[in-house]
This record gives sequence, structure tokens and C-alpha cells, in this order.
Amino acid sequence: MGKLSNLEANIIFDAAQKDTFNFYTTMASEISVCPISFVSLFTNQESVLLSSYGLADIDSIKDFDFLRNNFTKSTSDVIIEDTRIDPLYSKLSLGESNPKIIFYAAIPLFDFAGIVIGSLCVIDLHCRKLSNQQLEFLQKLALQIAISIEVRKNQFDLESKNNTLIEANTLLEIIQDSNQIGIWEIDVNTMKTSWNDFVYDILEVPKDFNQDLKNDLNFYHHDYREIISNAVSNAIIYKTPFDVICLLVTAKENNKWARVIGKRVGEKIIGSFQDITAIKERELKFEGIFDSTMTFIGFLNTEGILLEVNKTALNVAGIKKEDVIGKYFWDCYWWQISEKAQEELKVNFKKALAGQEVSYEVRINIANEQTTTLLFSLRPLFNEQGKVLFIIPQGREVEELVIARDRFKNVLDGTNVGTWEWKVQTGESIFNERWAEIVGYTLAELEPINIDTWFRLAHPDDLEESTRRTQLCFDRKTEFYEIETRMRHKSGTWVWVRDHGKVIEWTENNMPLTMFGTHEDITKRKIEELEISYQRKNLNALYKLSPIGIALNDYETGEFIDVNEKLFESSGYSKKEFLALRYSDVTPKEFQHLDLIAIQQMEQKSGYDKYQKEYIRKDGSRYPVLLSGVVIEDLSGKKLVWSFIQDISEEKAAEQKLNDAIIRMQAVLNATTEVVIIETDIDGKITLFNSGAEIMLGYKADEVVGNETPEIIHVPKEIVANSLKLFEKYNEEIRGFESLIYEIGRGESVTKEWTYKRKDGSKFPVLLSVSPVIKNNNVTGYLGVATDISALKKVENEIKSLLDITKEQNNRLKNFANIVSHNLRSHSGGISGLIDLLISEFPEIDENEISILLKHGADNLQQTVDDLIDVVKINLSEIKSEEIRVFDFVEKNIQSLALQIKKTNFLINNQVEKEVLIQGIPAYIDSIILNFISNAIKYQSQERESYLNIHTYEEDNFVVLNFVDNGLGINLDKYGDKIFGMYKTFHQYEDSRGIGLFISKNQVESLGGKIEVLSEENVGTTFKIKFPLHKS
Repeated sequence: MGKLSNLEANIIFDAAQKDTFNFYTTMASEISVCPISFVSLFTNQESVLLSSYGLADIDSIKDFDFLRNNFTKSTSDVIIEDTRIDPLYSKLSLGESNPKIIFYAAIPLFDFAGIVIGSLCVIDLHCRKLSNQQLEFLQKLALQIAISIEVRKNQFDLESKNNTLIEANTLLEIIQDSNQIGIWEIDVNTMKTSWNDFVYDILEVPKDFNQDLKNDLNFYHHDYREIISNAVSNAIIYKTPFDVICLLVTAKENNKWARVIGKRVGEKIIGSFQDITAIKERELKFEGIFDSTMTFIGFLNTEGILLEVNKTALNVAGIKKEDVIGKYFWDCYWWQISEKAQEELKVNFKKALAGQEVSYEVRINIANEQTTTLLFSLRPLFNEQGKVLFIIPQGREVEELVIARDRFKNVLDGTNVGTWEWKVQTGESIFNERWAEIVGYTLAELEPINIDTWFRLAHPDDLEESTRRTQLCFDRKTEFYEIETRMRHKSGTWVWVRDHGKVIEWTENNMPLTMFGTHEDITKRKIEELEISYQRKNLNALYKLSPIGIALNDYETGEFIDVNEKLFESSGYSKKEFLALRYSDVTPKEFQHLDLIAIQQMEQKSGYDKYQKEYIRKDGSRYPVLLSGVVIEDLSGKKLVWSFIQDISEEKAAEQKLNDAIIRMQAVLNATTEVVIIETDIDGKITLFNSGAEIMLGYKADEVVGNETPEIIHVPKEIVANSLKLFEKYNEEIRGFESLIYEIGRGESVTKEWTYKRKDGSKFPVLLSVSPVIKNNNVTGYLGVATDISALKKVENEIKSLLDITKEQNNRLKNFANIVSHNLRSHSGGISGLIDLLISEFPEIDENEISILLKHGADNLQQTVDDLIDVVKINLSEIKSEEIRVFDFVEKNIQSLALQIKKTNFLINNQVEKEVLIQGIPAYIDSIILNFISNAIKYQSQERESYLNIHTYEEDNFVVLNFVDNGLGINLDKYGDKIFGMYKTFHQYEDSRGIGLFISKNQVESLGGKIEVLSEENVGTTFKIKFPLHKS
């Protein structure tokens, strides 16, 4: 109908209507508990006051004309709790004309078209805050007022049109009937009730019905009886107004829905009674549709608060309506899945609030801690002015679609292919990220994307064939398009792709509409194929140019299928003639048993080992060959034999010369009977065992040559000890024969003492010099030259015994050293002379490698003897003794070994008292302390945290210096009598020489002291060094 003029408003809403609207304003004041309320109607000129309550305190309704302008801009409620501090109040220009107003609330009235036609206002001269229930009741009252206004406007319109009182009365009855509003009162003192006629009609009772509250309550359905009873009681006792919707059962047992509004006024409860059965049925119908839909649907206000939601959304989440209604939508259960989901919803809500419809996929929580995927949308609802009134959230479960899509994506990801879609008629193209990734780009870098993107990246030489194959699909001559083609990578290189596609949609006139396909990166395979082709060409070249013969034979018949030129050039046959032969035709009968062995090997392991035989030339002569081969199968499964056949005529001639030289050398070696000479191959197998070795070791050469390594004549413990020394020195695990020659491989010469073990088990010491055997600049083996040093060791033992003799015997020891010097020089000189004699007798071996090695070994032996003699001749002159502070010497050696101590995480406790003094030779004391500390570090246990405690005490005129460790310990039952022996070692370490304790013992005893030892294997050792007590 639109806005009325002032005249129309005054005519329509005359005095007869004032009571109705006065009732509304009275109820508004009661609901809000505000002293002032009024209903204004916006005309096309100004505002018209329809009803007021307590407005005498306010000058004029014109003072509130700002409402008219405000509600043309906004349709929201206006609530100002304190005009003194609320900026909105000053913005609405109320302050100057109405300084008395403190609280102000206005609810817009909408006509049926959603246009603001007026307002319901409540005012207080004091600060106030409306509860949610009060605001809701005011909104509902405003709705009722708007309906009444619209009803009155409609009634007036009908009266005007019919222009007769009868028609007007008829129209009024129709309107009253359509609204079905009855008025009732309850006397709070007598509980008697009174109704207007319409109540009787609603309840279907006669006018003489005995009315009282108790009887009235019986008309309410038993589910609502307690609700209405409590509402009336609260109104009577607490003056609490009520507005409830209840189900009635009439006197005729008909069910009717009624809206019951009531409020205590004085000694009465006054209220309205409206038959809303038709409205409720429509509402229930809407709720049925709303709740029965399988999609998630709800209503949000412009603040994002959930006003309504259907049962589908609640049931799928296993929650109740009260759990979510009135909450911010993003705080509801569905969105608690993640903060990301909540933030995304807030962003999209803002878009919807700005008028944009938003749709996206999102995961939400559902019942039993499960999740699902929705195709979710936020759709704004607008009023006539285009303003957003509500937001409709709606979601459809697409979990199965997502799973199917993900499965398809996983297939694509698993095959690592790119996808493309081509709208053939428009050129529009869609590529996935993998398509772009194959050529080194991202999709963003390739934009704008269309079919020209493909043409731009495709290899020019491949475009013609690609176009031809595409056209075959368009002409329906083939279903699939497939090609292996090149594309330019971002780096400038070319990558190979397998392009596979199909037309999946056609136009009505049979033209290709949409084509879909994949790109698979086959660059690696194409490179491998090109590499295989290249290798095949190389093999063909090697086959033709090979320096040895190559033949392909039939496994079953032995016929030659193919041979290269090198094979038949030595035979005197042409290739054609050779291919007419079998392998048995060119093999002498005495070698055929070797061929049978080769056949047996091929049956067992698909190949045969190298062996030598002879081939028969065309002229009947023979030549030696070396053969090896493998069995293969061709594509049909037929067995073939590839054989590699080398003419070794020259090698055989050279071998004969070598054998002759070896025979001559063997004669020289056999003449050398006082020196052990043993040669090995690179793996340690003995290849030479001279007569001296046979005599001195008791083995025959044929027992060991080719069968044994030098380990057979070595004491295993010495090899293990040497391995440990090498490990400590080089940090590499070295065992067995390798420990004998390891340092040679590092370019070092090796000459050292070993103990040889004879065949009968007896042992003797030797001095062994080992050198590499070099042929063609490659080490092919090792040569060891050893001499028996039993006499020398005997001299060493005698030297040790001489240390126990008094100082007066030093001169005799020096004389003995001269004798030793003479004897050792005689032995080593004898060896050198013997070698010189051999060379003079057999001058042709002078430049032989073995002769050179023998001379080198003899020279090394001579040098070693000289070194040993220098040791024997150590100056034994007396050194002057002096006062020594033991603590300082201990501390000094701890500092000198600090790096080793830190590296091994070893703990040393110097508990020696600083005042302890002894008499001795500083160099000796320093050597003794250093030796015992370093031994404790060296032989620490790896199974526990190691330590060494050093302390002193006095005992029987001696200062006892104790070294107590928790190291490996020594088995005294086994080694107790050998512990201080020279060259005696009890643990397998690389640098263990068995000399330290020997020297320390002699140094201590030379100072007039002695050493005692207590030890338990794998527990620790205590050395007690007793020095004569220092006398001041």
C-alpha cells in the first residue's frame, strides 16, 4: 500500500483504534518497565503518533522525527542504554531538545512487504538495559502492532472502497476472523475469568459456560497446562508478563493453536487470545520441509549469530538445538574442527555480509568425533533497499565425491602424470600443476593458459606428427591420441613426454567439443633407450674391433652362428668357411674332455670358466687359445653361447721364457740354505719356498706352494698383536696375512723380529725383511727374507742377565758387546757375501728382480744388525743421584699426557703428598712414572669408566709409590714370572713391545728399590714401587 498521508493516517487510526494501540503501548511499557512508550507511524510527510503511554513528560513527537530518517537507512533495532555516553545519541541529534531522556529503544515496524512503516519506542529518564527476553517480547509486540497496523490499513482500504458501513462491518468481521484475537481478564482475588465473544468461539463453548481459572486451564493440552499455569502464576505473584504459544483442546475436542499474551494490571491479569492454528500449521509445514531436507540449512543474523537450524544439521552432528542457537556460528560444534576452518568461515561470512554469495568445500565435525566434507555456501537475503537482512548457511555432504575425486587424484599422483583438458572449439585449456611441473613451471607462470601454451612449448619437429594424430581422433578414425614428443623445459632443455588423450564430448553436428588427456614424463626412459642404442652401437664396434676373438654358438649343436674378424684371422679360414664349422671341428681330440667340462659348467651356472686348449688351423697346424663364455637366451628362448677366444701364442712363448728364468733362479735359491726366502702372490698364497726355508722350517716346497700363506709359520698371537698395533696406529682393522704386508702398501719398508714356527712345532726367532714384488709398475706379490737370530736373542738374554751384575761388570758387558758386534756382522756379512758369490757365478741373474730383492733384504738386515749393536753399546756410565719431589714428577707427566688422557676420557687422581721426597736419578724417576701412567692409559678397559689412582706411603724404610688402576689386568698365574721380561707382552696392542716394564724394573733396582705387582684379569692392577726412604 505504501506510506499514508497525514490525513489518511488520522482517519484510519481514529479514536476507535486508540484503545488497541494504547493496549500495545501499555504492554510495551510493562515489558520494558519503562515509564514512556509510544507507537509512531511514518507517513509520506512526517511521523504520526498512534498511541502513547506516559508521553506527557515529552514535548512533542516531532522531537523524535529522527527515527524516520534513521529507519530509511537501517532496519535494525536502535537501543541507547545511556544517552549521556552513547555517541549514537548525539549523532541522532536528540541531546539539545530532550535533555531528560537517558534510555531509548526503538523497534522498527515492517509492513507485509518488508518496508519500515513506523516504530515502537520505549523511553526512560534513567539508565536501563533490556534483557534478551524483554527485547524478544518487544520485537514480537512490534510484529503484532505492525500486523494490527496493516490489518487496520487493509480494513480502512476496504471500507473506503465499499464506502458503506455494512461493508465496513463485514470487512471488520472478516479481518477479526482472520486474526482470531480474543480478550480475556482474570480477577486475581476471585480467580474468575471473563472473555469477549471471540474466546467463546475459539474454545467452542456456550456463553453460559462457568468460567474460572481452574476450568479455563482444562482447555490447554496436558503438555502445555503446566506452562500456562506457571505463566499466569508468575504474572499474579511477580507481575511478569507472558507471551506463549500453546495447544488447546476445545470443548468439541478440536485441537487449536493459540497465542496467549498476558500482563497484570492492578488486580487483574489482562491479555489477548489469538487463534493461530492456520499460521502454526503453515509454520509446522515449513518446519517439516525445513527439517526434512537432507542438506544443512540455517539462518544467521548480520552479526553471525545462529537464529535457526534444521534437524539434519543437528542430527548429523549429534547435538541439540539449545547447544547452538544464539551462538556465533563459527563457535558452534561443526566448526570446532580447526581454527583454520573457523577463520575461513569468518572471512566468507564477511563476503556474504557484503552481498556476495560464497561457495566452497570445507570439512566439519559430525557425531562420534568423525568429520565429513560439505559443499558449503553462504547466501545473503536482501530487503527492498538491497540491504542484507539474513545470511542463509547451506551445506550438502559431498564426502563420497571428495573420496572419489581424491582417489582419482591419487591415481594421477601415483602415476605422476599431468592432465590437460582442451575445449577444441574455443581453444580454452585447463592444465594441472603436474603438467606445468614437467616443463619446469608453475601454472601461475604459464598464465594465460590456452592451446597456444602447448604449441609454444612443443618441439617444432614434433608438431606435424602430433597434429596428424589429433586429426585422426577428430575424424573418428582412431579412438585415442598418443605420441611421444618433446617439450621445451624452463631451463632450455628438452624433456620427453608421453601424450595420451581422447575426445570425450562432441557437438550436435559431430564436431569435437572437449578432449581430455595426460602427460607422462618419460625423459628418463628415453635417455635410457638412447643410451641402450648408443651402447649397442658401441658393442657392435667392440665386437668388430675386439683384440680377442668372439663367437656365438648354438648351445645344442655347437654350430658357429657368428664370429668376429679377430677369431678367424688366426685360423686361416674365411668367415664364411668358419661359420660352416662346429666348435668340435677346430678342437683336437685330446682337448675335447675340457670341452665336456665346459658344457657341464654351462648346465650348472649358465657359463663356463676360463680354460686353455688348442685350435686347429685350416692348414692343420695348431695354436693355443684361452676361452671363457656365458649362456644366453634369445627372444624365442633358444639357448646360445657367447665365447671369448684369445690367441695366446705370444703369451705362451713369453711364459716359456719366464719358466726358464725361474728354473735358473730356483737353482740360486736352492743354493741359499741359511736364509728363509718366501715369495707370495698378492693374496698371500706362497709361490716360492727356497731350500733354506725347507731346511729351517721343516716343510717341503710342494706342501706349501699354492696351498698355504706365511701365516702357517707365524705364531698366531704375534700376528694378532701386530694387527692391534696397526689398528692403533692407522685406525683400520687389519687381520691375518695383511698385517704382515700392510705397511708395505703404504710405501714403508718393513723389517722386524718375528717368531717362526717349524713343522714340528718348535720355534725360533727371525729378523724378517719384506719387500713388494713389482711387475709392470704393479705389485703382484711379496718377497720375505728372514734370518735366524737365535744367537742374537741368546745374546740379548745374556745382556739382560748382565744387568743384575754389579756396576763393576760393566766393562765386561762392553767387551761382550764387541763380541756380539763381530758375530752379528759375520752372519750378515756372510749373507751379503753369499749373494755376491751367486751373482759372480751366475752373472745373468744380476738384473733379475728376485736377485735385486735378495740384495735389498741383505742390506736391510745389515742395517738392522748395526742398529741392534748400537742398542747393546748404550753408555752405562754412572749418573749422579739427587733429591726428588715425587708429586712434581707425577704432575709433570700427567700434563705431558693431557691430550691422550682427554682423548680416551681417562681419569687420573694424583694423591701424592707434596712433601714426599726420594733420592734418585731424575731421568730414571721421570721414565718410571711416565711408563706406568702411559701403560694404565693404554691398557684401560673399554667396558667401564677407567681411572688411575697414584699415592704414596712409608713402609720399612721405603717410600712406596702406588699405581692403582681398573684396567684389563694380568693373569699372574700364567704370566707372573714373565711380567718384567724383555719383549714380553700380555695384551694385543700395536705398539706393545714388552720393553717398558723391563726397563722400569732395572731403573728402579739400579736406585736400590724394587717393584711388586698385584693384578687380577679384567679387574685391574696395582704396581708398588719401593724407593729407599730419603734421609735429610
